[in-house]
Amino acid sequence: MDLLTISKWEFRKTRLSFSLKTRVLSVIILILIGAASFFVSQSGLHINDNIYRVIVTDPALLPILKTDDKFDVFVAKEPDARYMFKQGGFDILIIGNKIIHSDSQKSISALDALDKTIKKYDEARLLSYNDLNDTFPVWLNVKNIERVQSFQPVPIQKLPEFEKGKENTADAPIEKPAVEKVVSENTQLPSIKDFTELKKSSPLQEQTLATPSHFNPPIPFKSVVLSFIFIFPIYFIAQFFSSSIMEERVKRKGELLLVSPLSSSQIVLGKLLPYLLITLVMVAGMTLKLGGSPWIILILLPVSLMFLSTAFFGAIIARSFKELSFVLIFLSVFLSGYIFFPAMFANIHAISIISPITLVVKMLENEPVSMSEYLFSTTPFYLVSTLVFMFGIFIYREEDLFTQKSIKGKLLDSLREFIARVPAPLFFLSIALLPLAFSIQLMLIVLMFNVPLRLGILFFIVVAALIEEVVKSVGIYTVFSKKIAKVSTANALKFGILSGAGFFVGEKVLLLVVVASIAGSVFGSVMGIGLLIFPLLLHISSTTVASLGMRYLGTKNYLPAVVLASIIHASYNLYLVRGVIFG
Repeated sequence: MDLLTISKWEFRKTRLSFSLKTRVLSVIILILIGAASFFVSQSGLHINDNIYRVIVTDPALLPILKTDDKFDVFVAKEPDARYMFKQGGFDILIIGNKIIHSDSQKSISALDALDKTIKKYDEARLLSYNDLNDTFPVWLNVKNIERVQSFQPVPIQKLPEFEKGKENTADAPIEKPAVEKVVSENTQLPSIKDFTELKKSSPLQEQTLATPSHFNPPIPFKSVVLSFIFIFPIYFIAQFFSSSIMEERVKRKGELLLVSPLSSSQIVLGKLLPYLLITLVMVAGMTLKLGGSPWIILILLPVSLMFLSTAFFGAIIARSFKELSFVLIFLSVFLSGYIFFPAMFANIHAISIISPITLVVKMLENEPVSMSEYLFSTTPFYLVSTLVFMFGIFIYREEDLFTQKSIKGKLLDSLREFIARVPAPLFFLSIALLPLAFSIQLMLIVLMFNVPLRLGILFFIVVAALIEEVVKSVGIYTVFSKKIAKVSTANALKFGILSGAGFFVGEKVLLLVVVASIAGSVFGSVMGIGLLIFPLLLHISSTTVASLGMRYLGTKNYLPAVVLASIIHASYNLYLVRGVIFG
Protein backbone atom coordinates (compact mmCIF):
# COMPACT_ATOMS: atom_id res chain seq x y z
CA MET A 1 0.00 0.00 0.00
CA ASP A 2 2.88 2.36 0.82
CA LEU A 3 4.42 1.57 -2.56
CA LEU A 4 1.20 2.54 -4.36
CA THR A 5 1.06 5.78 -2.39
CA ILE A 6 4.56 6.68 -3.57
CA SER A 7 3.55 5.79 -7.14
CA LYS A 8 0.45 8.01 -7.00
CA TRP A 9 2.46 10.89 -5.57
CA GLU A 10 5.15 10.47 -8.24
CA PHE A 11 2.58 10.45 -11.03
CA ARG A 12 0.94 13.66 -9.76
CA LYS A 13 4.29 15.35 -9.19
CA THR A 14 5.54 14.54 -12.66
CA ARG A 15 2.31 15.72 -14.26
CA LEU A 16 2.40 19.03 -12.38
CA SER A 17 6.11 19.65 -12.97
CA PHE A 18 5.46 20.16 -16.69
CA SER A 19 3.31 22.94 -18.04
CA LEU A 20 0.32 22.23 -20.25
CA LYS A 21 2.25 23.62 -23.23
CA THR A 22 5.16 21.23 -22.63
CA ARG A 23 2.87 18.24 -22.27
CA VAL A 24 0.97 19.07 -25.46
CA LEU A 25 4.24 19.57 -27.35
CA SER A 26 5.55 16.22 -26.07
CA VAL A 27 2.42 14.42 -27.24
CA ILE A 28 2.66 16.10 -30.65
CA ILE A 29 6.29 15.04 -31.01
CA LEU A 30 5.41 11.45 -30.13
CA ILE A 31 2.58 11.43 -32.65
CA LEU A 32 4.77 12.91 -35.39
CA ILE A 33 7.58 10.45 -34.81
CA GLY A 34 5.16 7.55 -34.76
CA ALA A 35 3.46 8.75 -37.94
CA ALA A 36 6.80 9.30 -39.69
CA SER A 37 8.06 5.84 -38.73
CA PHE A 38 4.82 4.23 -39.87
CA PHE A 39 4.90 6.13 -43.18
CA VAL A 40 8.53 5.13 -43.83
CA SER A 41 7.77 1.51 -43.02
CA GLN A 42 4.89 1.50 -45.50
CA SER A 43 6.34 3.52 -48.39
CA GLY A 44 10.06 3.14 -47.80
CA LEU A 45 12.75 5.79 -47.61
CA HIS A 46 12.96 8.32 -50.44
CA ILE A 47 16.45 9.62 -49.82
CA ASN A 48 17.49 8.57 -53.35
CA ASP A 49 14.91 10.66 -55.17
CA ASN A 50 16.35 12.83 -57.98
CA ILE A 51 19.96 11.90 -57.23
CA TYR A 52 20.81 11.39 -60.93
CA ARG A 53 20.39 14.25 -63.43
CA VAL A 54 19.72 13.10 -67.00
CA ILE A 55 19.33 15.21 -70.13
CA VAL A 56 17.61 13.74 -73.19
CA THR A 57 16.84 14.95 -76.70
CA ASP A 58 13.86 12.66 -77.31
CA PRO A 59 10.76 13.52 -75.24
CA ALA A 60 9.49 9.97 -75.78
CA LEU A 61 12.04 8.78 -73.21
CA LEU A 62 10.37 10.75 -70.43
CA PRO A 63 7.68 8.11 -69.66
CA ILE A 64 10.43 5.50 -69.23
CA LEU A 65 12.76 7.51 -67.00
CA LYS A 66 9.94 8.96 -64.91
CA THR A 67 9.05 5.47 -63.68
CA ASP A 68 12.14 5.67 -61.45
CA ASP A 69 12.28 8.44 -58.85
CA LYS A 70 16.07 8.39 -58.89
CA PHE A 71 16.16 10.36 -62.15
CA ASP A 72 15.71 14.10 -62.55
CA VAL A 73 15.10 14.39 -66.32
CA PHE A 74 15.54 17.41 -68.60
CA VAL A 75 14.68 17.69 -72.30
CA ALA A 76 16.71 19.87 -74.69
CA LYS A 77 17.76 20.04 -78.33
CA GLU A 78 20.96 18.24 -79.29
CA PRO A 79 23.33 21.27 -79.40
CA ASP A 80 21.99 22.62 -76.12
CA ALA A 81 22.06 19.16 -74.55
CA ARG A 82 25.71 18.61 -75.48
CA TYR A 83 26.65 22.04 -74.18
CA MET A 84 24.83 21.52 -70.87
CA PHE A 85 26.42 18.09 -70.39
CA LYS A 86 29.93 19.47 -71.00
CA GLN A 87 29.30 22.24 -68.48
CA GLY A 88 28.78 19.60 -65.80
CA GLY A 89 25.93 18.96 -63.40
CA PHE A 90 24.46 16.11 -65.46
CA ASP A 91 25.29 12.42 -65.06
CA ILE A 92 23.96 11.04 -68.36
CA LEU A 93 23.30 12.45 -71.82
CA ILE A 94 20.93 10.54 -74.15
CA ILE A 95 20.90 11.60 -77.81
CA GLY A 96 18.45 9.42 -79.68
CA ASN A 97 19.59 5.84 -78.99
CA LYS A 98 23.10 6.91 -77.93
CA ILE A 99 23.94 7.12 -74.21
CA ILE A 100 26.89 9.27 -73.10
CA HIS A 101 28.32 9.23 -69.58
CA SER A 102 31.42 10.53 -67.82
CA ASP A 103 34.09 8.62 -65.90
CA SER A 104 32.82 9.68 -62.48
CA GLN A 105 31.52 7.07 -60.03
CA LYS A 106 28.16 8.80 -59.87
CA SER A 107 27.77 8.75 -63.65
CA ILE A 108 28.62 5.05 -63.80
CA SER A 109 26.10 4.36 -61.00
CA ALA A 110 23.50 6.35 -62.93
CA LEU A 111 24.19 4.20 -65.99
CA ASP A 112 23.61 1.05 -63.96
CA ALA A 113 20.36 2.48 -62.54
CA LEU A 114 19.26 3.39 -66.07
CA ASP A 115 19.84 -0.18 -67.23
CA LYS A 116 17.68 -1.55 -64.43
CA THR A 117 14.94 0.99 -65.08
CA ILE A 118 14.75 0.09 -68.78
CA LYS A 119 14.52 -3.61 -67.91
CA LYS A 120 11.68 -3.00 -65.48
CA TYR A 121 9.85 -0.83 -68.00
CA ASP A 122 10.25 -3.47 -70.72
CA GLU A 123 8.90 -6.08 -68.35
CA ALA A 124 5.82 -3.96 -67.65
CA ARG A 125 5.38 -3.31 -71.37
CA LEU A 126 5.53 -7.02 -72.17
CA LEU A 127 3.07 -7.80 -69.40
CA SER A 128 0.62 -5.34 -70.93
CA TYR A 129 0.24 -7.70 -73.92
CA ASN A 130 -1.38 -10.33 -71.64
CA ASP A 131 0.68 -13.10 -73.25
CA LEU A 132 2.71 -14.54 -70.42
CA ASN A 133 3.71 -17.78 -72.19
CA ASP A 134 5.45 -16.06 -75.08
CA THR A 135 6.67 -13.10 -73.08
CA PHE A 136 8.41 -15.23 -70.47
CA PRO A 137 9.27 -18.61 -72.03
CA VAL A 138 11.24 -19.73 -68.95
CA TRP A 139 9.63 -19.47 -65.53
CA LEU A 140 11.40 -19.91 -62.23
CA ASN A 141 9.62 -20.90 -59.05
CA VAL A 142 11.51 -19.47 -56.08
CA LYS A 143 11.34 -21.25 -52.76
CA ASN A 144 13.06 -19.70 -49.74
CA ILE A 145 14.82 -22.26 -47.56
CA GLU A 146 15.40 -21.42 -43.92
CA ARG A 147 19.03 -20.55 -43.42
CA VAL A 148 20.98 -22.40 -40.73
CA GLN A 149 21.91 -19.53 -38.43
CA SER A 150 25.05 -20.07 -36.43
CA PHE A 151 27.99 -18.17 -34.98
CA GLN A 152 30.32 -20.43 -36.96
CA PRO A 153 30.55 -21.54 -40.60
CA VAL A 154 27.73 -23.90 -41.62
CA PRO A 155 29.08 -27.42 -42.29
CA ILE A 156 28.46 -28.98 -45.67
CA GLN A 157 26.32 -31.69 -44.11
CA LYS A 158 23.76 -29.07 -43.04
CA LEU A 159 23.23 -27.62 -46.48
CA PRO A 160 19.73 -28.27 -47.87
CA GLU A 161 19.36 -31.26 -50.15
CA PHE A 162 17.46 -30.81 -53.38
CA GLU A 163 15.54 -33.47 -55.15
CA LYS A 164 17.23 -34.42 -58.41
CA GLY A 165 15.07 -33.95 -61.46
CA LYS A 166 15.10 -35.89 -64.68
CA GLU A 167 17.68 -34.80 -67.18
CA ASN A 168 16.29 -32.97 -70.18
CA THR A 169 17.08 -34.38 -73.58
CA ALA A 170 17.17 -32.51 -76.85
CA ASP A 171 13.74 -33.86 -77.75
CA ALA A 172 12.18 -33.08 -74.38
CA PRO A 173 10.63 -29.59 -74.49
CA ILE A 174 10.48 -27.40 -71.43
CA GLU A 175 6.99 -27.32 -70.04
CA LYS A 176 5.37 -23.94 -69.59
CA PRO A 177 2.77 -23.07 -66.98
CA ALA A 178 -0.82 -23.51 -68.04
CA VAL A 179 -1.71 -19.86 -68.57
CA GLU A 180 -4.60 -18.85 -70.78
CA LYS A 181 -3.43 -16.79 -73.73
CA VAL A 182 -5.33 -13.52 -74.01
CA VAL A 183 -4.14 -11.05 -76.63
CA SER A 184 -5.59 -7.59 -76.83
CA GLU A 185 -6.09 -6.23 -80.31
CA ASN A 186 -5.51 -2.60 -79.39
CA THR A 187 -2.48 -2.90 -77.14
CA GLN A 188 -0.76 0.34 -76.15
CA LEU A 189 2.48 1.02 -74.36
CA PRO A 190 1.92 1.42 -70.61
CA SER A 191 1.84 4.88 -69.13
CA ILE A 192 3.40 5.76 -65.77
CA LYS A 193 0.05 5.08 -64.07
CA ASP A 194 -0.28 1.78 -65.88
CA PHE A 195 3.29 0.88 -64.98
CA THR A 196 2.57 1.40 -61.28
CA GLU A 197 -0.63 -0.65 -61.48
CA LEU A 198 1.16 -3.44 -63.37
CA LYS A 199 3.81 -3.60 -60.68
CA LYS A 200 1.10 -4.05 -58.05
CA SER A 201 -0.88 -6.67 -59.99
CA SER A 202 2.03 -8.38 -61.73
CA PRO A 203 2.04 -12.18 -61.52
CA LEU A 204 5.81 -11.90 -61.17
CA GLN A 205 5.69 -11.17 -57.48
CA GLU A 206 8.98 -11.12 -55.61
CA GLN A 207 9.95 -14.35 -53.85
CA THR A 208 7.10 -16.37 -55.45
CA LEU A 209 7.17 -16.42 -59.25
CA ALA A 210 9.95 -14.17 -60.54
CA THR A 211 12.52 -13.37 -63.16
CA PRO A 212 16.17 -13.19 -62.02
CA SER A 213 15.93 -9.40 -61.76
CA HIS A 214 13.33 -9.85 -59.00
CA PHE A 215 15.56 -11.91 -56.74
CA ASN A 216 16.11 -9.96 -53.54
CA PRO A 217 17.08 -11.16 -50.06
CA PRO A 218 14.14 -11.14 -47.61
CA ILE A 219 15.28 -8.15 -45.55
CA PRO A 220 12.53 -7.13 -43.06
CA PHE A 221 13.08 -3.39 -43.59
CA LYS A 222 9.52 -2.43 -42.74
CA SER A 223 9.51 -4.36 -39.47
CA VAL A 224 12.88 -2.94 -38.39
CA VAL A 225 11.57 0.60 -38.93
CA LEU A 226 8.33 -0.23 -37.13
CA SER A 227 10.29 -1.50 -34.14
CA PHE A 228 11.65 2.03 -33.69
CA ILE A 229 8.10 3.15 -32.89
CA PHE A 230 8.20 0.95 -29.80
CA ILE A 231 11.62 2.08 -28.58
CA PHE A 232 11.31 5.87 -28.82
CA PRO A 233 8.48 6.20 -26.23
CA ILE A 234 10.47 4.00 -23.87
CA TYR A 235 13.47 6.29 -24.19
CA PHE A 236 11.24 9.37 -23.85
CA ILE A 237 9.59 8.16 -20.62
CA ALA A 238 12.97 7.19 -19.16
CA GLN A 239 14.01 10.83 -19.50
CA PHE A 240 11.04 11.89 -17.38
CA PHE A 241 12.05 9.35 -14.74
CA SER A 242 15.65 10.59 -14.56
CA SER A 243 14.52 14.24 -14.53
CA SER A 244 12.20 13.54 -11.59
CA ILE A 245 15.02 11.94 -9.58
CA MET A 246 17.44 14.73 -10.45
CA GLU A 247 14.96 17.46 -9.54
CA GLU A 248 14.44 15.91 -6.10
CA ARG A 249 18.19 15.93 -5.57
CA VAL A 250 18.81 19.47 -6.78
CA LYS A 251 15.86 20.99 -4.89
CA ARG A 252 16.35 18.59 -1.93
CA LYS A 253 12.72 17.48 -2.06
CA GLY A 254 13.83 13.88 -1.63
CA GLU A 255 14.72 14.48 2.02
CA LEU A 256 11.04 14.21 2.93
CA LEU A 257 10.91 10.71 1.48
CA LEU A 258 14.11 9.60 3.19
CA VAL A 259 12.76 10.49 6.66
CA SER A 260 9.58 8.48 6.01
CA PRO A 261 9.23 4.95 7.45
CA LEU A 262 9.66 3.50 3.95
CA SER A 263 12.85 1.76 2.88
CA SER A 264 14.94 2.95 -0.05
CA SER A 265 13.80 0.00 -2.15
CA GLN A 266 10.13 0.81 -1.51
CA ILE A 267 10.64 4.45 -2.46
CA VAL A 268 12.51 3.61 -5.68
CA LEU A 269 10.06 0.90 -6.75
CA GLY A 270 7.12 3.16 -5.95
CA LYS A 271 8.59 5.92 -8.10
CA LEU A 272 9.40 3.43 -10.87
CA LEU A 273 5.95 1.83 -11.08
CA PRO A 274 4.01 4.65 -12.85
CA TYR A 275 6.69 5.08 -15.52
CA LEU A 276 6.86 1.34 -16.16
CA LEU A 277 3.06 1.05 -16.39
CA ILE A 278 2.82 4.01 -18.77
CA THR A 279 5.53 2.46 -20.95
CA LEU A 280 3.78 -0.91 -21.10
CA VAL A 281 0.40 0.73 -21.83
CA MET A 282 1.92 2.66 -24.74
CA VAL A 283 3.62 -0.47 -26.07
CA ALA A 284 0.35 -2.40 -25.77
CA GLY A 285 -1.53 0.35 -27.61
CA MET A 286 0.98 0.43 -30.46
CA THR A 287 0.98 -3.35 -30.66
CA LEU A 288 -2.81 -3.37 -30.93
CA LYS A 289 -2.75 -0.60 -33.55
CA LEU A 290 -0.15 -2.38 -35.69
CA GLY A 291 -1.85 -5.76 -35.33
CA GLY A 292 1.18 -7.34 -33.68
CA SER A 293 1.28 -10.25 -31.28
CA PRO A 294 0.62 -9.51 -27.57
CA TRP A 295 3.91 -11.32 -26.86
CA ILE A 296 5.68 -8.16 -28.08
CA ILE A 297 4.79 -6.58 -24.73
CA LEU A 298 6.62 -9.34 -22.87
CA ILE A 299 9.62 -9.00 -25.19
CA LEU A 300 9.87 -5.25 -24.61
CA LEU A 301 9.40 -5.49 -20.83
CA PRO A 302 13.14 -6.12 -20.14
CA VAL A 303 14.05 -3.39 -22.64
CA SER A 304 11.84 -0.95 -20.72
CA LEU A 305 13.44 -2.03 -17.45
CA MET A 306 16.91 -1.51 -18.92
CA PHE A 307 16.20 2.05 -20.08
CA LEU A 308 14.47 2.96 -16.81
CA SER A 309 17.21 1.44 -14.65
CA THR A 310 20.03 3.23 -16.48
CA ALA A 311 18.06 6.50 -16.35
CA PHE A 312 17.59 6.04 -12.60
CA PHE A 313 21.22 5.18 -11.93
CA GLY A 314 22.44 8.04 -14.12
CA ALA A 315 20.30 10.47 -12.12
CA ILE A 316 21.77 9.11 -8.88
CA ILE A 317 25.46 9.39 -9.81
CA ALA A 318 25.31 12.68 -11.79
CA ARG A 319 26.07 15.90 -9.93
CA SER A 320 24.03 18.22 -12.15
CA PHE A 321 21.56 18.23 -15.03
CA LYS A 322 24.46 18.94 -17.39
CA GLU A 323 26.37 15.91 -16.20
CA LEU A 324 23.17 13.86 -16.29
CA SER A 325 22.70 14.74 -19.97
CA PHE A 326 26.19 13.47 -20.76
CA VAL A 327 25.64 10.22 -18.82
CA LEU A 328 22.23 9.55 -20.39
CA ILE A 329 23.45 10.26 -23.93
CA PHE A 330 26.34 7.84 -23.46
CA LEU A 331 24.09 5.10 -22.03
CA SER A 332 21.36 5.66 -24.63
CA VAL A 333 23.78 5.46 -27.55
CA PHE A 334 25.24 2.24 -26.17
CA LEU A 335 21.82 0.67 -25.57
CA SER A 336 20.48 1.80 -28.95
CA GLY A 337 23.44 0.24 -30.70
CA TYR A 338 23.01 -2.94 -28.69
CA ILE A 339 19.35 -3.38 -29.59
CA PHE A 340 19.30 -2.08 -33.19
CA PHE A 341 22.58 -3.22 -34.78
CA PRO A 342 21.85 -6.96 -34.41
CA ALA A 343 18.27 -6.48 -35.66
CA MET A 344 19.68 -5.46 -39.05
CA PHE A 345 20.83 -9.08 -39.48
CA ALA A 346 17.40 -10.58 -38.75
CA ASN A 347 16.86 -13.83 -40.71
CA ILE A 348 20.48 -13.65 -41.87
CA HIS A 349 22.72 -14.59 -38.95
CA ALA A 350 22.34 -15.96 -35.43
CA ILE A 351 23.98 -12.80 -34.11
CA SER A 352 20.66 -11.00 -34.56
CA ILE A 353 19.10 -12.94 -31.65
CA ILE A 354 21.34 -11.00 -29.28
CA SER A 355 18.81 -8.16 -29.48
CA PRO A 356 15.19 -8.39 -28.28
CA ILE A 357 14.25 -6.11 -31.18
CA THR A 358 15.01 -9.03 -33.50
CA LEU A 359 12.26 -10.96 -31.74
CA VAL A 360 9.90 -8.01 -32.28
CA VAL A 361 10.81 -8.00 -35.97
CA LYS A 362 10.13 -11.73 -36.19
CA MET A 363 6.76 -11.24 -34.50
CA LEU A 364 5.85 -8.48 -36.94
CA GLU A 365 6.89 -10.79 -39.78
CA ASN A 366 4.60 -13.52 -38.36
CA GLU A 367 7.54 -15.78 -37.60
CA PRO A 368 7.67 -17.99 -34.49
CA VAL A 369 9.90 -17.16 -31.53
CA SER A 370 11.16 -20.00 -29.36
CA MET A 371 11.61 -19.90 -25.61
CA SER A 372 15.37 -20.39 -25.98
CA GLU A 373 15.55 -17.33 -28.25
CA TYR A 374 13.55 -15.30 -25.75
CA LEU A 375 15.83 -16.30 -22.87
CA PHE A 376 18.97 -15.65 -24.90
CA SER A 377 17.82 -12.16 -25.92
CA THR A 378 16.17 -10.94 -22.73
CA THR A 379 18.05 -12.58 -19.86
CA PRO A 380 20.96 -10.08 -20.02
CA PHE A 381 18.45 -7.21 -19.94
CA TYR A 382 16.60 -8.63 -16.94
CA LEU A 383 19.81 -9.31 -15.03
CA VAL A 384 21.59 -6.05 -15.81
CA SER A 385 18.53 -3.90 -15.07
CA THR A 386 18.07 -5.72 -11.75
CA LEU A 387 21.77 -5.19 -10.99
CA VAL A 388 21.61 -1.47 -11.82
CA PHE A 389 18.49 -0.93 -9.71
CA MET A 390 20.08 -2.80 -6.81
CA PHE A 391 23.27 -0.73 -6.78
CA GLY A 392 21.26 2.45 -7.29
CA ILE A 393 19.09 1.63 -4.27
CA PHE A 394 22.25 1.08 -2.20
CA ILE A 395 23.22 4.75 -2.62
CA TYR A 396 19.69 6.17 -2.49
CA ARG A 397 20.53 7.86 0.79
CA GLU A 398 21.32 11.35 2.02
CA GLU A 399 25.13 11.11 1.97
CA ASP A 400 25.08 10.25 -1.74
CA LEU A 401 21.98 12.04 -3.02
CA PHE A 402 22.71 15.50 -1.66
CA THR A 403 26.50 15.66 -1.86
CA GLN A 404 28.82 16.50 -4.74
CA LYS A 405 30.69 13.21 -4.78
CA SER A 406 32.30 12.15 -8.05
CA ILE A 407 30.84 9.40 -10.19
CA LYS A 408 33.73 7.14 -9.19
CA GLY A 409 33.09 7.86 -5.51
CA LYS A 410 29.41 6.94 -5.76
CA LEU A 411 30.19 3.76 -7.68
CA LEU A 412 32.60 2.72 -4.94
CA ASP A 413 29.97 3.56 -2.31
CA SER A 414 27.49 1.23 -3.99
CA LEU A 415 30.08 -1.55 -4.12
CA ARG A 416 30.96 -0.98 -0.46
CA GLU A 417 27.30 -1.27 0.49
CA PHE A 418 27.07 -4.58 -1.35
CA ILE A 419 30.17 -5.85 0.44
CA ALA A 420 28.76 -4.76 3.81
CA ARG A 421 25.37 -6.44 3.31
CA VAL A 422 26.20 -9.75 1.63
CA PRO A 423 28.02 -12.74 3.15
CA ALA A 424 31.11 -13.89 1.22
CA PRO A 425 30.78 -10.59 -0.65
CA LEU A 426 33.65 -10.92 -3.14
CA PHE A 427 32.43 -14.35 -4.25
CA PHE A 428 28.86 -13.12 -4.86
CA LEU A 429 29.93 -9.72 -6.19
CA SER A 430 31.65 -11.42 -9.14
CA ILE A 431 28.43 -13.35 -9.78
CA ALA A 432 26.34 -10.17 -9.49
CA LEU A 433 28.54 -8.21 -11.92
CA LEU A 434 28.78 -11.07 -14.41
CA PRO A 435 25.69 -10.02 -16.48
CA LEU A 436 27.32 -6.64 -17.07
CA ALA A 437 30.46 -8.27 -18.49
CA PHE A 438 28.34 -10.71 -20.46
CA SER A 439 26.29 -7.91 -22.07
CA ILE A 440 29.39 -5.92 -23.04
CA GLN A 441 30.92 -9.04 -24.61
CA LEU A 442 27.77 -9.63 -26.66
CA MET A 443 27.94 -6.03 -27.84
CA LEU A 444 31.55 -6.61 -28.88
CA ILE A 445 30.46 -9.58 -30.99
CA VAL A 446 27.96 -7.32 -32.74
CA LEU A 447 30.56 -4.62 -33.44
CA MET A 448 33.04 -7.15 -34.85
CA PHE A 449 30.56 -8.83 -37.17
CA ASN A 450 31.87 -7.02 -40.26
CA VAL A 451 35.53 -7.18 -39.21
CA PRO A 452 37.75 -9.91 -40.72
CA LEU A 453 37.40 -13.01 -38.55
CA ARG A 454 41.01 -13.31 -37.41
CA LEU A 455 41.33 -9.63 -36.53
CA GLY A 456 37.92 -9.62 -34.85
CA ILE A 457 38.69 -12.67 -32.71
CA LEU A 458 42.03 -11.20 -31.65
CA PHE A 459 40.37 -7.93 -30.63
CA PHE A 460 37.59 -9.80 -28.81
CA ILE A 461 40.11 -11.88 -26.86
CA VAL A 462 41.98 -8.82 -25.59
CA VAL A 463 38.96 -6.66 -24.72
CA ALA A 464 36.89 -9.53 -23.26
CA ALA A 465 39.79 -10.49 -20.98
CA LEU A 466 40.16 -6.89 -19.79
CA ILE A 467 36.42 -6.60 -19.08
CA GLU A 468 36.34 -9.82 -17.08
CA GLU A 469 39.42 -8.89 -15.05
CA VAL A 470 37.94 -5.49 -14.18
CA VAL A 471 34.69 -7.11 -13.07
CA LYS A 472 36.51 -9.67 -10.92
CA SER A 473 38.98 -7.25 -9.33
CA VAL A 474 36.80 -4.18 -8.72
CA GLY A 475 35.53 -5.67 -5.45
CA ILE A 476 39.09 -6.26 -4.25
CA TYR A 477 39.97 -2.70 -5.22
CA THR A 478 37.02 -1.43 -3.15
CA VAL A 479 38.05 -3.50 -0.11
CA PHE A 480 41.67 -2.33 -0.23
CA SER A 481 41.01 1.33 -1.15
CA LYS A 482 38.26 1.79 1.46
CA LYS A 483 40.28 -0.06 4.12
CA ILE A 484 37.48 -2.56 4.69
CA ALA A 485 40.04 -5.29 5.31
CA LYS A 486 43.76 -5.33 6.04
CA VAL A 487 45.98 -5.04 2.98
CA SER A 488 48.06 -8.19 3.31
CA THR A 489 49.38 -10.99 1.14
CA ALA A 490 47.08 -13.53 2.81
CA ASN A 491 44.03 -11.39 2.15
CA ALA A 492 45.15 -10.73 -1.43
CA LEU A 493 45.38 -14.48 -2.07
CA LYS A 494 42.07 -15.13 -0.33
CA PHE A 495 40.21 -12.40 -2.17
CA GLY A 496 41.67 -13.47 -5.52
CA ILE A 497 40.49 -17.05 -5.03
CA LEU A 498 37.00 -16.02 -3.88
CA SER A 499 36.46 -13.53 -6.67
CA GLY A 500 37.79 -15.83 -9.40
CA ALA A 501 35.77 -18.80 -8.15
CA GLY A 502 32.59 -16.71 -7.95
CA PHE A 503 32.97 -15.49 -11.51
CA PHE A 504 33.56 -19.05 -12.70
CA VAL A 505 30.41 -20.37 -10.98
CA GLY A 506 28.24 -17.55 -12.26
CA GLU A 507 29.70 -17.87 -15.76
CA LYS A 508 28.86 -21.55 -16.01
CA VAL A 509 25.33 -21.14 -14.71
CA LEU A 510 24.57 -18.25 -17.06
CA LEU A 511 26.39 -19.36 -20.19
CA LEU A 512 25.41 -23.02 -20.17
CA VAL A 513 21.73 -22.15 -19.72
CA VAL A 514 21.40 -19.10 -21.96
CA VAL A 515 24.16 -19.08 -24.57
CA ALA A 516 23.75 -22.52 -26.11
CA SER A 517 23.71 -21.01 -29.62
CA ILE A 518 27.32 -19.84 -29.41
CA ALA A 519 28.64 -22.70 -27.29
CA GLY A 520 30.42 -24.40 -30.18
CA SER A 521 31.78 -21.26 -31.80
CA VAL A 522 35.13 -19.58 -31.36
CA PHE A 523 33.40 -16.89 -29.27
CA GLY A 524 32.13 -19.59 -26.95
CA SER A 525 35.68 -20.89 -26.53
CA VAL A 526 36.91 -17.44 -25.58
CA MET A 527 34.03 -17.07 -23.09
CA GLY A 528 34.96 -20.41 -21.51
CA ILE A 529 31.85 -22.42 -22.43
CA GLY A 530 32.15 -26.19 -22.24
CA LEU A 531 35.30 -26.35 -20.13
CA LEU A 532 35.55 -26.69 -16.36
CA ILE A 533 38.86 -27.10 -14.58
CA PHE A 534 41.03 -24.93 -16.83
CA PRO A 535 38.75 -21.84 -16.78
CA LEU A 536 38.48 -22.20 -12.99
CA LEU A 537 42.26 -22.17 -12.61
CA LEU A 538 42.50 -19.30 -15.12
CA HIS A 539 39.97 -17.08 -13.31
CA ILE A 540 41.54 -17.71 -9.93
CA SER A 541 45.10 -17.22 -11.17
CA SER A 542 44.50 -14.03 -13.13
CA THR A 543 42.41 -12.43 -10.39
CA THR A 544 45.02 -13.37 -7.79
CA VAL A 545 47.68 -11.69 -9.92
CA ALA A 546 45.61 -8.48 -9.97
CA SER A 547 45.00 -8.78 -6.23
CA LEU A 548 48.68 -9.24 -5.44
CA GLY A 549 49.49 -6.36 -7.76
CA MET A 550 47.27 -4.07 -5.71
CA ARG A 551 48.80 -5.48 -2.54
CA TYR A 552 52.39 -4.64 -3.50
CA LEU A 553 51.92 -1.75 -5.95
CA GLY A 554 49.04 -0.09 -4.14
CA THR A 555 45.52 0.66 -5.31
CA LYS A 556 46.79 3.73 -7.17
CA ASN A 557 48.40 1.29 -9.60
CA TYR A 558 45.18 -0.64 -10.09
CA LEU A 559 45.26 -0.29 -13.88
CA PRO A 560 48.73 -1.87 -14.38
CA ALA A 561 47.71 -4.75 -12.11
CA VAL A 562 44.54 -5.38 -14.13
CA VAL A 563 46.43 -5.13 -17.41
CA LEU A 564 48.90 -7.76 -16.22
CA ALA A 565 46.04 -10.07 -15.23
CA SER A 566 44.38 -9.42 -18.59
CA ILE A 567 47.53 -10.41 -20.46
CA ILE A 568 47.57 -13.76 -18.66
CA HIS A 569 43.86 -14.25 -19.35
CA ALA A 570 44.14 -13.26 -23.01
CA SER A 571 47.15 -15.53 -23.54
CA TYR A 572 45.15 -18.54 -22.41
CA ASN A 573 42.21 -17.65 -24.68
CA LEU A 574 44.60 -17.03 -27.56
CA TYR A 575 45.99 -20.52 -27.09
CA LEU A 576 42.48 -22.00 -27.22
CA VAL A 577 41.63 -20.45 -30.59
CA ARG A 578 45.12 -20.46 -32.11
CA GLY A 579 43.85 -22.57 -34.98
CA VAL A 580 41.38 -19.90 -36.07
CA ILE A 581 43.82 -17.00 -35.84
CA PHE A 582 46.98 -18.64 -37.15
CA GLY A 583 45.29 -21.07 -39.53
